[in-house]
This record gives sequence, structure tokens and C-alpha cells, in this order.
Amino acid sequence: MDTTLFPLPTPLPSRQSPAGDCMSCVMARLCRAPSEEACLAPAARSRRSVRRGEALYRAGDALHNLYLLRAGSMKIRVTNTSGLEQITAFPVAGSLLGLDAIETGIHTCDAIALEDSVTCALPYRELEANCERDADVGRQFHRLIAHDMNQCQRLLLTLGRMTTDERLASFLVDTSEQMAAHGYSPRKFVLKMTREDIANHLGMKIETVCRVFSRLQSASLLHVSKRHLEILDVEALRRMSCG
Repeated sequence: MDTTLFPLPTPLPSRQSPAGDCMSCVMARLCRAPSEEACLAPAARSRRSVRRGEALYRAGDALHNLYLLRAGSMKIRVTNTSGLEQITAFPVAGSLLGLDAIETGIHTCDAIALEDSVTCALPYRELEANCERDADVGRQFHRLIAHDMNQCQRLLLTLGRMTTDERLASFLVDTSEQMAAHGYSPRKFVLKMTREDIANHLGMKIETVCRVFSRLQSASLLHVSKRHLEILDVEALRRMSCG
């Protein structure tokens, strides 16, 4: 793969130095008491590797931890009693996973790895205690919950009101912004999800997804080769996503 056009994520710091790793983590304050210099004990914030296709957690699992996705990517999938599935999100490195279980203490969806991934387990009881001790930590945690809710609202708007071209344009703009927010290239990246996953997420048929990709490429808005994608005109995609 040409890593000049499609740079790989920056490797994680060595596991030999977890303290330095934590100091550079955007979630460090959530798992650190305000009067302490060190984070939670290593056993409490253990790393977990999840291979491609494996579940980090599944619907019905009890809430013990939230998870910081340190490397890799996931898909979040909801399934009803008749087996109908909906992919609600594609979190990338830097995302906090597991918020769905806070309401009842039971996970309501599956988190499936799209590639080999690494997470940090953040014990939920410890997070609650830190939020009670430190108002700033509580506000940070509430913002993360609100962000998750807002993503769901945007998905409802996409599914209910947008044309197929607008849906895919919105998806690509959101993906670009998500990549930029986590320090990756916003214009050149590799889509880890399949066309079938994208179709499920956007409420489209896979054939329609392929046709829309072809139309956007013919209009010189992007260049796509299998899962390698380069956005050529992000502003045009943004205008399209706004109808």
C-alpha cells in the first residue's frame, strides 16, 4: 500500500511505558483522580486487543467498563428481536465506546472490530467516582455522552430526509472530519468498512452505494480505488450533503 497517499495511523507508544502513554491520552483525566499524579492501577486500565471481526462487547453483556479505542476501528451494530440489523456508527481511534450501556447497565449493541484494534478498559465505577470528585471531569464525560447522542440524531436526519447522493456525501464529509479530529489526513484515507457496511449504515442497497461512488468520481469530487479514497473537493461534498 502507498503510505504516502494513505498514511497509516501513528503507532501506539510501547507497552513498556504505560505511564508516558497515559500522559498523552486525551482521556487521561477521566481515569485520574484530581489529586493524583498517576492514573488508575495498570490492572484497572488494562489493554485489550481485538482482532478483525471479533466483538469488543455484545448486546446483553453487563456494563463493567467503557473502552477507549486506542488503535484501529469498529462498527457499532444494533439488532432487533427478528434479526434486523442497523450499523449506527464507525468509531475510529480516539473514540469512547460502551456508552449505550449506561442507561440500564446492559449493552444494547455490538461493537465489532473492522481491523485488528487495541482498546483501554476504563472501569465504569472509577469513572463515576472521578466525575463526582472533579466537576471538570464530569463536564468532559457529559460532553462525550452528548456527542454520542448528536451523532444518532444526525443519522436519523440522514436516513429520513436525504437522497442517496446526499447520504453518501454526508457520510464522506463526516468521515473526513472524524479523521481530522483524531489527527489523520482528512482527504486521503482507507475505508475500513465494506460497501455492504456503508449501505447498511445509510439505509441503501449496495448497488446504489457503488453507483453513487461512481457518480461522485465522474464529477471529480473524489477518487476511489477499492477502499482507498481521496476527497478532491470537500466543499462540494459538504454543499451536496446540505441538499
